[in-house]
Amino acid sequence: MRHCILLLLSCLLALAAPAQQATDSLAQIPSPLATTDTNATQPSPTRKRSFEPDPKRAGLYAALVPGFGQLYNRQYWKVPIVYALMGTTIYMVAQRHTEYQRYRTAYIARIANANSNDEFQGILSLPAIKQYQDQAKQNMDMMVVFTVIAYAGQIMEAISGAHLRNFDISKDLSMQVSPILTPSYQPGIGLVVNFKK
Repeated sequence: MRHCILLLLSCLLALAAPAQQATDSLAQIPSPLATTDTNATQPSPTRKRSFEPDPKRAGLYAALVPGFGQLYNRQYWKVPIVYALMGTTIYMVAQRHTEYQRYRTAYIARIANANSNDEFQGILSLPAIKQYQDQAKQNMDMMVVFTVIAYAGQIMEAISGAHLRNFDISKDLSMQVSPILTPSYQPGIGLVVNFKK
């Protein structure tokens, strides 16, 4: 119980910490010598600023709680996929662990007393129980690896989702071919590729 409270407290502190930003008090004082340009373009108050997620913060949130990085990126449709993947792998680890414990208990009881009354008495021999126990252990270990891969994958997905959200995909990607004069005043063909908005 103490560990759960400490984990919850540390998550809340991590989420609250980015909200505390230092402000420069001198930057807020208007200078009497500064001139104001009336022709300067100012952003219109009606235009919304687009959301640009921070990849580091998305990765941190995803590492703290699976799926929170996707929520931070505002990719809400990915959260059920993350929870289904993580829930399935954790469920499979629990199932494999239960299976391993069954064979392990029967194997230990059989070694301690050859006439033990375990659940596999008369069904499996001692070498067969040992073989099933080893197989169950291998399956459990493999599912733990899949769980770790799923956890790391959702963190990487949150980071890459934040990076791609900031990626410029404007429709003004153009290419122009035009005649030019080279530095030696000879005609040539120039290629201009525009990647700016």
